[in-house]
Amino acid sequence: MTEQLTLSFDPNTIEHLGFKMYSRLPNAVAELVANSYDADAAHARVTLDTSGAQSVRVEDDGHGMSREDLAERYLRIGRNRRRDATGFSESGRRRVAGRKGLGKLALFGIGKRITIRTKRAGESTWTVVTMDWDAILGETGGVYHPEAGAERAEDVDEHGTTILVEDLQRKSPVKAKDLAESLAKLFNYGDSTFEITVRGPRTDPILVSRDLRYARIDVEAEWSIPGDLADSSDAPPVRGRIITASKPLPQELRGVTLYAKGRLANDPEYFGVPESSYAFSYITGHIDADYLDDLEEDVIATDRRSVSWESSEAERLRDFLADMLREIAAKRRETRRTTKRARLKTDLGVEVDKWVASIRDERRAQSLSDVLHVLESPDTELSDSDREAIVIGMNEIAPEYADLHWRTLHSSIQSASEEYYKDGHYFHAVLEATKRYVRDVKNAGSISGNDDLSALQRAFGKSFAIDVLPGLDGEISDDSAQNIRTAQRVLSEGIWHGFRSPFAHEEVRALRERGFFTHQDCLDALSLLSHLRRRIDAAGDMGGGPSQESDSD
Repeated sequence: MTEQLTLSFDPNTIEHLGFKMYSRLPNAVAELVANSYDADAAHARVTLDTSGAQSVRVEDDGHGMSREDLAERYLRIGRNRRRDATGFSESGRRRVAGRKGLGKLALFGIGKRITIRTKRAGESTWTVVTMDWDAILGETGGVYHPEAGAERAEDVDEHGTTILVEDLQRKSPVKAKDLAESLAKLFNYGDSTFEITVRGPRTDPILVSRDLRYARIDVEAEWSIPGDLADSSDAPPVRGRIITASKPLPQELRGVTLYAKGRLANDPEYFGVPESSYAFSYITGHIDADYLDDLEEDVIATDRRSVSWESSEAERLRDFLADMLREIAAKRRETRRTTKRARLKTDLGVEVDKWVASIRDERRAQSLSDVLHVLESPDTELSDSDREAIVIGMNEIAPEYADLHWRTLHSSIQSASEEYYKDGHYFHAVLEATKRYVRDVKNAGSISGNDDLSALQRAFGKSFAIDVLPGLDGEISDDSAQNIRTAQRVLSEGIWHGFRSPFAHEEVRALRERGFFTHQDCLDALSLLSHLRRRIDAAGDMGGGPSQESDSD
């Protein structure tokens, strides 16, 4: 007579560890997939049935279990696998994870009825066992005898295990794509001989892979760990991939996930680095730390979602990961700043340093620098159109060499002086503007000859060739009119004596070294020349001379 199969347990313990510990479908299904991997399976196929009472089935082609295996291993709650195993799969090719033997209880966290169908190669029958959650809870003696039976095998060489979880607790339909993406976050198997697929009632199989985990991410940069770190000489035995995205990540993708032997060991986090850092909303990735599962002290939680960081080995890993994230965040900021600065130059023709340096007023230059710093900051997210609008607006308010533009110089004076002003040759800027002013006066007054001073005196003397107050006689007092006309002559002569003559006869270098003529002096002189030049325009507009500004040499 075949011995009856038995599940031994304490009713309170099994309820706590099973139904209450695992409530998320992906985590529970992950336990089944992990068992398939440990059983040397080449394929683990997850199938969803959403018709009626929902169910999920995981089928693999691993070595399977005999009836004795079921009795001695699978149905023993809390068996420490490390005591009777080498840490490798039966074939010796794979390192297996887990040590508590509690994973099977995860299934009762998502469904009330579990059916196991399994067989080893060479056996003539499949062993079929069904466990019912309500029946388990109804047992008061701590012993439960599940339904057990056998099915004849058509091929004795067949092997594998299928586990069907029925009467799922969740009410909303399970979506194959969502489950596949969740499983991709829970596993990090690097074994190319193991394939996981998820299929729904109306979907083709979806391959669960590392790439699926990051499929929706617009990748900006990647780092290979530990190789791409500045100093990896003291790194613990880990490997991984860290990704920075070009746009903020959804909350569920933020942080670095820790795996041990291909299975989730710690949910995504930042390992003690303050999450307030804006950069971390762009960082994701994974780290494989297989050695955690081999430590003498069990540091991975039962549900494999967190690591206890109290041990010295775990604490060392945490410190390494925190330093890694700080380094990557700093590199990302500098890279993004450089990229944004390059885009400002390429797309909008803006050279930030040159623009700021062209503003001589320190307070205004700092204000412009602050605005441009925000535009090129790695923490600023703006659309291209918004960035362009801000740059154009700032350029209207504070163009390059804005001090020159803020003076609203007469166009003739500005065109004559601008090239020298931008080069920092302030003496020559005023000298050229003065020469241009004298030329414009001669043109307006139809005055010939090479003597500039005489031309100014003829233009604005007693028998003035240019009347800067045409048509205003009688509108203002004679004294006021005379004073204005005299001021035009005196200021024009003063400009010639103060700038044209000294600059023509003295070494500019000597004047500059003695601080005789500064940037501010230049702007003040150009402003005075612009004032005088506009008087000539007024004379032309009133019929006393030319009515247009001339920018020609």
